[in-house]
Amino acid sequence: MRLDGVLRCVSSGYLSDGCSCQATIPSSVVEAAWARELELIGGREDRFFSFAWRGGVWFSYGLSDGNVRGVYCPEHSAARAERSSRRRFELAS
Repeated sequence: MRLDGVLRCVSSGYLSDGCSCQATIPSSVVEAAWARELELIGGREDRFFSFAWRGGVWFSYGLSDGNVRGVYCPEHSAARAERSSRRRFELAS
């Protein structure tokens, strides 16, 4: 969710008793991280990427046109990664 130059964590609350996350990050920080990612990794496809900011790892979705769409704060990034890992493990079992 974008609010006047700030992106708010997109966690909708389904993991936290129905409360949406209030964590925010300046959109300029996320856009700069995506620009660095595109420069270092190359490619121009829409995809997820992670970046560090103020001691935490954020997770976002970058668009091929250089824009970003949504972020997960460090807490919800970790929860999302844990769920994904658990799902992959269950599928492999």
